[in-house]
Amino acid sequence: MPEGIQIDTDGVGEFAKTMHADTKGYISAANRGIDLHGHGVVFGTKIDSDIVRAAKERYGLALENTEANLRVYRFMAEAFAEVAEAVARDFAGADLSSATVQKQIDGILQDAMTGIAKMQAEADLGKRQSEGVA
Repeated sequence: MPEGIQIDTDGVGEFAKTMHADTKGYISAANRGIDLHGHGVVFGTKIDSDIVRAAKERYGLALENTEANLRVYRFMAEAFAEVAEAVARDFAGADLSSATVQKQIDGILQDAMTGIAKMQAEADLGKRQSEGVA
């Protein structure tokens, strides 16, 4: 029996494909949310009530958070897919217990997280610009 961690690169490759497919689903869901709710919360517009206003504010915040989560999920799915592809491609047959390989994998993960942070910052800036805030 070989020493060290063994990796099923075919399984990791399948995981990457699944994450890429999920990315498309997150994009689609986020776009549907924007289409459906881009005009804001419209219920209760003719009711002058603190309770209705508070409900509208909470509902609007919930929609905003959901759409933000979908954008972040998309970035995470893309990053996980890229990392999985890199691991499957670069480490088939490698002894994953070696310090050198662990450092390489850590570097791939760190690069992915840096990319996610950059994409999120760009998405946030684009959202603020579209709202006329930036």
